[in-house]
Amino acid sequence: MGDQRVRHTLNAIARMFLCAAGFVMSIYGSVQLNALKSPSFRELLHEPSFWVAAVGGLMTAVAFEAMRRAQVPAPVAPAGPGEPTEPVTPVESPATGVPAKEERPADDGDKLSLVEVVGLAAGGVIGSGWLLAVPGLHESLGEAALLGWAAGGVLMLTIAVVMVEFGLISQRTGGLLFHPHDAFGPLVVIVLAASLWISYAINPAAQAAAAVNGLAEVVPALAGEGGLTRAGSALAVAVTAAIIAFVLLPRRLVLRTNAALTLLKIAIPVVFVVCLAFATPAPLTGSGATAGPTSTGVLSALITSGVIYAYIGFQAPLDVTGEVRGGRREAARRVRWAVYGTVVGSFLLYSALQLVYAEHMAASGAEHGTSYARLTDAATLGGAPLDWLVVLVRLAAIIAPIGSGIVFAYALSREVYALSAERYVPSGLHEPRASRLPGRTGDSFWLILLVNLVLALVVLVAVGGDWQTLAVLNTIPILILYAVTCVVLAVRSDLLGTGLQRLLPVAAYAAFVAIALVVNESAWDRVWKGVAVIGWGSLVLLMLPWLHHLRVPGLGWYDARNHGARLVTRDPANRPFVVLALYLVALTLLSAVRHRIDDDSVWSVWSLRALVMIVASGAFVLLVGAGRRYLRQTRLTTTRP
Repeated sequence: MGDQRVRHTLNAIARMFLCAAGFVMSIYGSVQLNALKSPSFRELLHEPSFWVAAVGGLMTAVAFEAMRRAQVPAPVAPAGPGEPTEPVTPVESPATGVPAKEERPADDGDKLSLVEVVGLAAGGVIGSGWLLAVPGLHESLGEAALLGWAAGGVLMLTIAVVMVEFGLISQRTGGLLFHPHDAFGPLVVIVLAASLWISYAINPAAQAAAAVNGLAEVVPALAGEGGLTRAGSALAVAVTAAIIAFVLLPRRLVLRTNAALTLLKIAIPVVFVVCLAFATPAPLTGSGATAGPTSTGVLSALITSGVIYAYIGFQAPLDVTGEVRGGRREAARRVRWAVYGTVVGSFLLYSALQLVYAEHMAASGAEHGTSYARLTDAATLGGAPLDWLVVLVRLAAIIAPIGSGIVFAYALSREVYALSAERYVPSGLHEPRASRLPGRTGDSFWLILLVNLVLALVVLVAVGGDWQTLAVLNTIPILILYAVTCVVLAVRSDLLGTGLQRLLPVAAYAAFVAIALVVNESAWDRVWKGVAVIGWGSLVLLMLPWLHHLRVPGLGWYDARNHGARLVTRDPANRPFVVLALYLVALTLLSAVRHRIDDDSVWSVWSLRALVMIVASGAFVLLVGAGRRYLRQTRLTTTRP
């Protein structure tokens, strides 16, 4: 029986790999064919790209047919996606006015323990950031690099306090999207869903690219001057698929494996810091250190050097608060320990790594961008070489990114399930489907993960496996999600308790403005790409239901609610959506202005920063007002259970 279950699991994973590989081949071949100018049929038959696209399409069709035949009608619809989780529904749907269904309690033994919650928080944060951001930040800020980690840590801790304390008022899975649903209505959720989905789906691809970059130190053929080679990109595609396929395994196995990986990911950098703190650096040929920060360096480096990217991921427990073990108080305690401990602990770890890295860079005279492994390989501890530590560092360069990608893939599957339950996306991603996967005999996870895999692979192929581009596309959308979550707290401030909780709206405002400043100081080419990704994602989620409503052939399966129709009515959800859209446009234009200002023009730089703060403050006030107006018109007054 055990062998049969393993065989079914491997068959299901193989079908997913086949489908994803075929889809990527089709996209690649189509892009290459598009570059040809009016080829004849004979020329087309002799073009390799044509056969790549054709074979890819055939592989995709075969894989889909195999998955369809493997499915049989599920006998009973479970309460959640293959496990006893609490269904995610708003307290009241403004679109229909129908009260939400009562939540069905899950067996407490099946919920997440403290170790598993910490594994989600710390596992999401400790990924490729410490491997790639520390050298980048040293190059950008020199000896002042600790200022970057401190600034990013303060910003992330402020955001974490706002998100955690408000999220725990109503503990439910999918709260990152459905708290905004309660405050602003479905149109703003469309924007946030696009931001979260794209950011979370890209993360496994970014982590896979980072893992291949780490492996390239051992196998140089995987990466070159311009990034990953073709072989490296192909391996990154395979690693991305493996990360997402791993989440198909039984839920408890995934969580426990992630907790073990997280412990290993923390232990290796700690050992690295301790050893290098007492090690003796050896001279390396290079250009040596360069100048320190400029007056605008710290804020600019937060995104361009990957500092914010290194902190992102602490919110993973907030995606699944409805699945945490214990009563309300015990679950809240676990989430607080996990999130706050992760943010503070990651700041301490990153700062320690930065200190030892800077010390060895200065003593060795190495050039900017020198890797941990090379510095360690040249150092000695008590006269003995550190070959064993080099192996550990290179192992961490592969394991840490993969572990972080697993966390994001797991969390995204919950959010997509919740979106499908409320029909922001097709209901087929929520409907129970019988499966032969062990531990998942009646859920739709395989289909959700397949969609996420295709999205991740398309982006990975489109950017050529470039980690910097993937990190930016992952960072900007998630910062917008954080910013809107801060506004939600101010809109629902009536739900806050007494004492220190009454100060949370002030923290929310400060975090909202700080995010605007950080985005404005980032490189222009990265800001517009991040905002463009949000815009295109939102447009797709708005247009597809409308096209389905028009009965466009081929879209009969896309039965999501047509929320875009609200835009041509006097729907109360329109105002928050318009304010948010205009704010994103203004933020992008201000970033373009910042791109044209010389850093040496101190007066111009600080004048623009003041303007950004004014615009962000105005947007915050307008969004809070629009949200409260929406609440009055929809008579939604509470999210308390």
